[in-house]
Amino acid sequence: MTTTPALPSLVLRGSSATARFGGGFDYVQWEQDGRVERIPLEAIEAVRSLDRSFEVVLTTAAADRRAAVYAVHDASAAAVVTFCAALQARLPERAAEGSRVDGEDLITEVSEGRPRRASKRVLFVVAAIALFAVIDVAVAVLREPTWAIALPFFQLFACAGAFMALTLGRGLYDALRLPKHGITVMAELDHYTNRTKVYRYMDQDGGLHFYREPTGGRQLELS
Repeated sequence: MTTTPALPSLVLRGSSATARFGGGFDYVQWEQDGRVERIPLEAIEAVRSLDRSFEVVLTTAAADRRAAVYAVHDASAAAVVTFCAALQARLPERAAEGSRVDGEDLITEVSEGRPRRASKRVLFVVAAIALFAVIDVAVAVLREPTWAIALPFFQLFACAGAFMALTLGRGLYDALRLPKHGITVMAELDHYTNRTKVYRYMDQDGGLHFYREPTGGRQLELS
């Protein structure tokens, strides 16, 4: 008789990757781009929570070698904090000196992953397209067919305009309000991930934080 192993108790699901970890596991299960990998705890140098992002920094054999980073983006902020704290508590202590290994060499790929679930954004887009299709068909049946030809173009432009207005409006609001009412700090470039640059900065209480920005330079002014 065969038994199916229990799944990790903590699941951190982002826009392009999913991480799983539980108390009975000595590895983090990483699911991304149709691949399932197991990252042993001894291959992890550090873990970091970056608001709605979570990063696993792998060990390196050479001090001057850039560490590989696995990142989950656009996850729940509360889930990121919980997942990071649980994993941090299980990481092995490392001696200040001694032989080191490359964490990438310890990662194994498995074939027991489940099919990737569609994200909420994809489901929303599919639902919107289905709704517009129903409206177009109803208009074509109840009115002149020429209306059904022009209506999809109007819907497309309306959606594009609404998206641009929301995006620009939010950015403009933050740009005008935060420098005046918030706290402005200088952030330093800390490292790169496969998608963006990550900057580090200190708050007024000495706490260390990280911020993602793909187009910045060596320093970044944050409010």
